[in-house]
Amino acid sequence: MAKRNKAYREKVDLTKFCAFWGMAIAAILYICSGVLNLIIRFVGSISSETAGVLSQAVSIITLLGNIAIIIAIGLPAYGFVRGKSKGWKIFYWVALVIFALGVVFGMISTVF
Repeated sequence: MAKRNKAYREKVDLTKFCAFWGMAIAAILYICSGVLNLIIRFVGSISSETAGVLSQAVSIITLLGNIAIIIAIGLPAYGFVRGKSKGWKIFYWVALVIFALGVVFGMISTVF
């Protein structure tokens, strides 16, 4: 019984770890992209080329923040469907792929 309890605690700890750090990394990256957007407003009137480069950097930082959110949501969500039927697990993977593709395709137009 102790081994099972230890394995459960480790799984819960990993879920909490990923959820916390995914949220923390996303928050930091979103703050950075906000600051860079503010800088772009001031630099844009001086140098449009620099503003373009900074705009691409903001897009990449936002994409990385969204990926961190996918990780923070994906692992706990799998913990939810882990003991459920095969249909729930298939739905989880389909939803996760659609979510990830939505994030990536939503950012493609701003990165390139």
